[in-house]
Amino acid sequence: MRNTKYILLSLIMLAFITFLLYEGWFILQRFFEVITLYKWVGVGIVIFAILHYFVRRNREMMGVFSHELTHAVVAVACFREILSLQVNQRDGVVWTRGRTWSEVFVTLAPYCLPLFTYIMLFLWSLVATPQLAISGGLWAFDIIVGMTIMFHIVCFKEQTRPDQTDIQEYPLYFSYLYIWLFRLLNLLVIILCYMPLARTHEPMKLWGAFWYLLQNLWADILKVIL
Repeated sequence: MRNTKYILLSLIMLAFITFLLYEGWFILQRFFEVITLYKWVGVGIVIFAILHYFVRRNREMMGVFSHELTHAVVAVACFREILSLQVNQRDGVVWTRGRTWSEVFVTLAPYCLPLFTYIMLFLWSLVATPQLAISGGLWAFDIIVGMTIMFHIVCFKEQTRPDQTDIQEYPLYFSYLYIWLFRLLNLLVIILCYMPLARTHEPMKLWGAFWYLLQNLWADILKVIL
C-alpha cells in the first residue's frame, strides 16, 4: 500500500513536471527577448561562483544554517510546532511536531527551496518600478539576488545525496522527483519576477510570477482534461 501511494504521487508529479516544462519553453523564449533585464543577476551569480572558493568554510556553515532554517520556516508555514533547532559547523537538526501531511514539505524543502533568494525577491518586489527595473536602478538588489541564487545552487549540489537522511525518508525516486519538480517551479518563478507585463511594462514581481504560472498551469491542465 505504501509503495502504491508513492508510485501514484510520483506519476502526478511527472505530469506536473511535463506541464512545467511546456510552460518553461515559452518562458525561456521570452527570457531571451528581455535577457538584458537579468544582467546584474548574472553578475551576482558569477561573483558568488568565484567568491565561494575563498570563503569555503564560512559558506559551508551558512549552508548548514540555511538548510536547517528552511526546515524551520516551512514547518511554521505548515503550522507545525518547532521543538528545537540546533546548528553547528558540520550539521544541524530541527525537531518539529504537527500533522503528518506536512512532513514531506518540511523534510525535502532544503533541497529545492531557495529561501534567501525568495527573501531578496520579496524585498525587490516591494520597491521595483518599471523605470527602476528597466534602467538597472536596482542593480545592487539584482547582484545580491544573483549571489543568493548561486549560493543555493552550490548548497543543493552538495547536500542532495542519496545518503541524506531526509531524502531516505521516502523512496529515492519519489524524493528526487519531488525535488526536481519544485526546483523547476522555483526557477520559473524567479525568471518571471523580472519579466515586464505587456500593458504596463511593470515587472511581474514575486506574487505576480506565482499567479501567472498558476493560471497558465491550470489552463494547460484544463486543455488536457477537456
